[in-house]
Amino acid sequence: MDATIKQLNDLELAVLASLVAEEHCLFSTDTPSTLDLRDELRAICTHAFGLEAVSITCDSRTTVDDLNEALLVESHEDPDEVQGLHDQRSTAALGVGFSSLRKSSSPSPSHDLESRRIANVVIAADLDMADTGVQVQVLELLRTRRVFTRTAMHTAPKDFLFIGIMSRTGARLTHHLNDMFCMSHFHSSEDGLAYTDGELGKDLDPTLPIADVVSLREQACKARMTGEVASYLHNIVLFMRTSRYVTSGVTATATKQLRTLSSALAPLHGLDYVPPSLVVLAAHKIYPHRLVLANSSTEKSLQWGSDPSAVGRILEGITVEGVIEDVLASFESPL
Repeated sequence: MDATIKQLNDLELAVLASLVAEEHCLFSTDTPSTLDLRDELRAICTHAFGLEAVSITCDSRTTVDDLNEALLVESHEDPDEVQGLHDQRSTAALGVGFSSLRKSSSPSPSHDLESRRIANVVIAADLDMADTGVQVQVLELLRTRRVFTRTAMHTAPKDFLFIGIMSRTGARLTHHLNDMFCMSHFHSSEDGLAYTDGELGKDLDPTLPIADVVSLREQACKARMTGEVASYLHNIVLFMRTSRYVTSGVTATATKQLRTLSSALAPLHGLDYVPPSLVVLAAHKIYPHRLVLANSSTEKSLQWGSDPSAVGRILEGITVEGVIEDVLASFESPL
């Protein structure tokens, strides 16, 4: 398996890390259109990992119903069994009388919709362009792993991954939804798109089937993190939160996901422990889409009488990646 992982490209590794960590991921690119990246990620999920993927491209006109419809695929279960389960739930909720009435009535016109299920992977291109109502629906799906349509409740499968693609570099989602995404990955147009460009075939067996992903998850759970490395991770969080360049974004969810992703990266590198270098790598994935940088009105030293114009000059040219590097250089990593 190690040899197979080494052959994966950056996009495949980003998807694999998300699957092993069981966390969701954001992507962005410098190309004018995100549609090629959307198609590439869908091909990766289907052909590299054998997962059923669906996609939706969002804009200001996208509705919650549009999103719900895009999430669902045909279920492989017996439709009669699905209908029977629905009847059982109806009986429990409304009593035997309602169940008897349902059995004696004609088939529901929503039968086909109720037999569908949420796909293993959902790819939402230009997610930041969707209005607040759609983003709230996505947040609810990620929090509860279920979605309510007009006729039924659909639960996400065990191996569920939501991939958001931003319309432009630096775009933001609503605060709480943004915080639900564990990691972010930037794909340069210079790196190409192996499936879309025809460099890789699409008729082969999955490179890493879900059974291998489950094995990697088990290894990640067993990956050892020493007290020194755990303290190093804590220092990253502490220094990030108190940095003069950071206004917000170092959330409790981010801290939890930093530890989760650090452990998930260990088996991808053939390790059964978490070294400091993997914590650093995880930090570069966890914080870029979260950190809100200070400006001449919000920088911390203004509380003690700093000159706003002087602060503004200090903050010129400061970037998120630069801030992360500055924090990591503020203290030594354990040997």
